[in-house]
Formats: sequence, C-alpha cells, structure tokens
Amino acid sequence: MSGWLPLLIILFAVALVVGPVMWMKPSDRDRKLAGLRQRAIRAGMTVKMKPLPTALGEGTAAVYYNRWEDPRRLDVGWNLELQRMSHDLHFSDRWDWAGKAAPEASWQLIRELLKRLPEDACAIHSTRGGLGIQWQERSGDKGFETVEQALKQMRPEIEEAIRQPAGREDARDTEQGKGPES
Repeated sequence: MSGWLPLLIILFAVALVVGPVMWMKPSDRDRKLAGLRQRAIRAGMTVKMKPLPTALGEGTAAVYYNRWEDPRRLDVGWNLELQRMSHDLHFSDRWDWAGKAAPEASWQLIRELLKRLPEDACAIHSTRGGLGIQWQERSGDKGFETVEQALKQMRPEIEEAIRQPAGREDARDTEQGKGPES
C-alpha cells in the first residue's frame, strides 16, 4: 500500500495541472467561430458581439458589419429585430423595428435583404460605422457566405436610400473649405 501512495500523489498533482489547461482549450465550435470571424475581417467586415434581440432571450450573437462607402448624411440608428411570432403590425412577417424605423425609401430594399438572410439571422443594425447583420453563426460557412453576399449586394443600395438631402451643414462646410472638394 505504501508503494502506491507516491504514485497516487503524482497522478493527483498531474491532474491538478492538466485539468485547468484542458478546460481553457478552445472547443471545436469556438475554433470554427474564430475562423468565421477571421474570414469576415479578411473580407473587410467588422465583427462585434451584441445581446440577442429581447424576443430571443438571453445571450449574445455576432454582428457582421459592412462599412458604409460614404457615411455622410446617412439616417442611421435604426434596428430591425426578429420577433417570436409573425404579426400584421410588424414590418415584415416576424421582423419589426426596435425603436426608430429606417427611412421609408429603404423599406423595399430592406425587405429584399431579409429574404437573403440565413435562417439563424436575428437582427439588422445600422450604425455610423456600417450596416450589420446579427446572426447566431449556427449555419457555419454557408451562413457566412450568405451574410457576406447579402451585405455586398444590398448595402450600397440601402446606403443611398437612407442618405438625407444636403442641408445647411454641408453648405456651411463647403464655404469653410471642409466640403468634398477640399
């Protein structure tokens, strides 16, 4: 029995060291998600984590943003979120605005974008930085390609549809030499 005691102590010590190291090792899913996000960054997108829409409960999901070509005078700050159920009062089927709505001139384009999204998409975000699609990344590479193509094809059209007419600020900037010609 006394011959086994040092061996048991050594095995216990090894388990104490190896256990936390194995716990910190990324899972297969974590490695796949990191790969998807790296592909998005190489494609010129920005990836940020945001809370899921309220209707979907707790947790977070990645938002893949395609930057605006010319962010001046864009009416941004609107978000479209997936709801629990379809309703006639929603913007489109299960999709409804979370607060401010996008300019009406963009609605048909946004409906077209919704048709192109992967099944696990849960929100569309417009920020000063770009147009983003929030999705839960369960659809993997196929979902990424769908998000990438949808943003690449629809972002330029939506960008022009939400652009506000030139106002006084632009005229004042041009007079002061800050306009597009300078």
